Amino acid sequence: MTVFICCFCIVTVMVLFSWSVAVALREGVHQIRRLHQIPCSDCEFFTNDYRLKCTVRPCVACTEEAIGCTDFEPKTCLANSCQQHCSKLHKAYREIPTTNPPVTPLPTGISS
Repeated sequence: MTVFICCFCIVTVMVLFSWSVAVALREGVHQIRRLHQIPCSDCEFFTNDYRLKCTVRPCVACTEEAIGCTDFEPKTCLANSCQQHCSKLHKAYREIPTTNPPVTPLPTGISS
């Protein structure tokens, strides 16, 4: 009789554990889907700098409150945070010749 009770308890604990793992996974997937809706990294005003993430709404940037942001503007290749990515895509943009002559250093007046 005690073997039956022990087996029943073990099976019950295993079922409850499996159920709690399944619930945690479902909630985790729901949370990940919610976080993937945050549009900040694709916005023109996103700076990709930890000190100032957004120039328009810095307190809301990269949080769930940013979902549905009214100031969202799609990122263009002229944005500072996108230049590395776009320079790989637009090779002709890097090949534009610069018209500025090289700058020569000014004399400091300090003699050794």
